[in-house]
Amino acid sequence: MWLNSEVWQGQYGEAFVRGLACAAGLTTSTKSLDVDGTDIQISIPGRRGSFRYPAIEAQVKSWSTPNSDGDHFRYPLSLHNYTDLVGTVGIDLPLPRYLFLVIVPPEKDGYTLASHDCLHFHHAAYWVSLMDETPASELTVKSSKTVYVPRDNLLTVETLVNLVCPEGQKREAA
Repeated sequence: MWLNSEVWQGQYGEAFVRGLACAAGLTTSTKSLDVDGTDIQISIPGRRGSFRYPAIEAQVKSWSTPNSDGDHFRYPLSLHNYTDLVGTVGIDLPLPRYLFLVIVPPEKDGYTLASHDCLHFHHAAYWVSLMDETPASELTVKSSKTVYVPRDNLLTVETLVNLVCPEGQKREAA
């Protein structure tokens, strides 16, 4: 029996992010239940200067029919998911949180292309921080909020490492 299309697409999105983290030499973990609005925790296994075990949490969304205004993807995020990504580290949340948006092909057979030399994952992932946003209390529980994810925020090995341990922390910790 095959996974239903929504689950299959979501699993691919999370595998895409884990693949980038693996290529960056980072560790990943997932929770057995998504009760706090995050799908994955990504961390550096050890020290970065005097800073020990820096980590982030992310909610991973996959999307096969992206809506864009050219500079941003306009993603309709549920109010519940939006609220889980808003807050201040050390006050509301223990770690920085991000939304990772993985743009996937509309058909599952286009997700990857394998050859003897490489495995290509299609298409790309993008990130945005909503930590400084204002909670959307004016919306009803079943509402969604349009989140603007910049196309410039391509998730790569380098950007993922910088999200986990920003340059300022590396310099301060060194």
